[in-house]
Amino acid sequence: MLLTKQNMKRIKNNDSRNMVTNNRHLRKVINIKSGKGSIAIASLMGTILVFSIVSTISQFEQQQAFAYGLLTEGASSTPSQSSASDATEGSSMKETTGATMPVSTTSMNSKEQGTSAQPSSSVSSSASAIPQPNDNSTVVNVDATNALYEPAAGLTNVFGPEGLFPFQNFSCADALTCGISAGEDAKFTGVFEQGNANNMTSYEATYTSPVTYGPHQIAGHEYKITLTDLNWNSADSALPTRQPEFAAMVNDVGFDQIQHGASNIDRSDVPQLYDEAFLYGHAMVTDITNGNNTVVAKDIFTHVMVAHVMDEGEYYRNLKDKALSPNMVFLFAVNIPNDTELPGVGSLSAEEAQSFTPLADDESLDNSPPIDYPVSVPTPREGEIDGPESQSTVWPVANRNQPLLFTFLVYQNADINLDSSATQ
Repeated sequence: MLLTKQNMKRIKNNDSRNMVTNNRHLRKVINIKSGKGSIAIASLMGTILVFSIVSTISQFEQQQAFAYGLLTEGASSTPSQSSASDATEGSSMKETTGATMPVSTTSMNSKEQGTSAQPSSSVSSSASAIPQPNDNSTVVNVDATNALYEPAAGLTNVFGPEGLFPFQNFSCADALTCGISAGEDAKFTGVFEQGNANNMTSYEATYTSPVTYGPHQIAGHEYKITLTDLNWNSADSALPTRQPEFAAMVNDVGFDQIQHGASNIDRSDVPQLYDEAFLYGHAMVTDITNGNNTVVAKDIFTHVMVAHVMDEGEYYRNLKDKALSPNMVFLFAVNIPNDTELPGVGSLSAEEAQSFTPLADDESLDNSPPIDYPVSVPTPREGEIDGPESQSTVWPVANRNQPLLFTFLVYQNADINLDSSATQ
């Protein structure tokens, strides 16, 4: 259409009429004295509010998804602000000094024993996206006192009536909290570094022996046990055994581990425990009575757990950890020399010497955890988790070059601290 003066005037008049008409409609809509107007403006405001809420929820869900690792940068319109310098700062390490000499982790566990440090599964292993108790720390510091000597733990009866080396004063040992005092000054101090990546793991434990069974353990003498390595097998082991997967994957130092009992992870005759921290390795025992410093054993098998007793019924029905005891420190230091004349039992072969830890008929030795393997991962995810080998193996406690020693201590008062600054 040509823009003549007449046409332009007609367009201008039409626009004016349309503006007036629109203004009339608008006044009707926003006239709050009119019932219809109130409904209209309420509807309009409601629409705007819903849109705002939906938008806010969408942004919040994206933020939550980022926080829990469920959304990647590629799936979001908001680019990541992290930088290489942030990653460098997060991985920087500070030197820390433990109460005792830290021990290093060697390759003996995984290479010489033919075991893998990776879990056996057809689904690739990855860290959980959900925050865990130790996300900000790989180090646990533990101090404990009030130790019991040889309380009852499982079916291995060493010093009780009818035991391997029976003593009448162990007749009450029928529970983890029923034993003989290990002395007023008994103390445990330990540092547990998960995986021992920086060789920070160490412990030192003192106790007073209530019994005599040779020159290396004399009633009334005070002894100190010091961690020396984190190897499953010693170089002098008479009969090396397979390192179980749960220990191999963390170089014999781990956190948050269910162990013993119906779990079939390590021996099953001991009550099921939830470990805040655990370790396996070897230790040295020193007689420190009256300032003495005589080493009585240089290389004996040790196992330590900082743990509480679990309610197995609650766990296997609801997968819930209900504690039946406070956290305590459980410490084993064991050597049963083979081909050596032992009091009351004579000479034992290496296999016989190791048949007490656990007993040969312990069901955990032939069974994996009580799960129906393989486990199929539900859709929309894919995969299948294969069953592991038995997570319980015989402790390699036969070493003919070391004396007979069977020390089991439970430190009942434990103070546990997560050291979030140790590796930052």
